[in-house]
Amino acid sequence: MSCKKIFCAIATMVMLAGCATRMKVAEVDPTTGLLKSEVGTVSTATVVTSKQMSLAPFKGMVFISGSQASIDQMRKIGYFDEVMDLDDLQKLIISNNLQDKVPSLNDKIGLNKLYRAYKPFLWVYFKRITKENKPYMQLVATNPDTLEDVFVSEVYLDFVWSGVNDQNSRYPLFNALISWINQNKA
Repeated sequence: MSCKKIFCAIATMVMLAGCATRMKVAEVDPTTGLLKSEVGTVSTATVVTSKQMSLAPFKGMVFISGSQASIDQMRKIGYFDEVMDLDDLQKLIISNNLQDKVPSLNDKIGLNKLYRAYKPFLWVYFKRITKENKPYMQLVATNPDTLEDVFVSEVYLDFVWSGVNDQNSRYPLFNALISWINQNKA
């Protein structure tokens, strides 16, 4: 078997092993205020956008698109009064009789309508992008009122060498978000 075939087989196994791991919710370190890893040091995410703004109007609610682990992680951060997923938003619309004002949540316009009909909130979601033919994961916070991305952090997804796992991807992204929240709490 050639070296190229062996390398491809090993790379495939590494990627599949990384996909099989379940994301874990990290504790917030009371000393640093950031997520800590049981495995080792958490790498750092690159901050692409960091708008200075008061988060006080948004403290009441955040909507996070993503896995249950990401939603639970946002709850563990403890800044927002309510952490909502899509099901929660749909129930909120029905319980507040907002169906006529917010007929759909399938696009940004629907989130804008909910923002205006209910109360201010932030929308946080993950986005995968390609830059210079390399895969990156971004964590984005958008103001639904203006649809402006007010915070964006990103990490390179290294599927081969360091691996794609909580410690190398999600935790650094959330830690960058926590730092941004702490800078803008007022």
